[in-house]
Amino acid sequence: MKKSVPAILFFLFLVFVLALSGATVTGKDLVELKKAGVSDRTIQLIAKEKVIETAALSVDDIVNMKRMGVNEKTLQILIKECSFLNNSEPVVYGMETQSIRHISAQDVINLKNNGVSDSIIQSVIKATKSSNEVDRERAWHMLENLNLRIHTRGDR
Repeated sequence: MKKSVPAILFFLFLVFVLALSGATVTGKDLVELKKAGVSDRTIQLIAKEKVIETAALSVDDIVNMKRMGVNEKTLQILIKECSFLNNSEPVVYGMETQSIRHISAQDVINLKNNGVSDSIIQSVIKATKSSNEVDRERAWHMLENLNLRIHTRGDR
């Protein structure tokens, strides 16, 4: 048991490091931004507005704009405008909770625009299926698992 604890801790550390490196501006990115002449204030704005994390802009985009002569003020305005945090209000959960019976295309768009992941949206869609649809889907899966082919009226 004692030998597995360091291995587990190392694995968790590795997962943590890999998760963070893909989600934030790295040290290498900062060096690249500074070499391109991006000011500290603009870099702070990049971090604050989370434009790299949300893929609104890439480090390469910012570096290329700076190399093409875009000034700091223009970069800062662009970063603020591209930010998903721009004009966003705090999200309050649980104020108007009710059972989900139907989800519309607009509901899916609103969830996506508010940063909800595809897997969560898919779960919500599955949860809104009627019991008849769920039963029908279970029956099809059961038949598929038994390697049975069922020809419906439209199949030939």
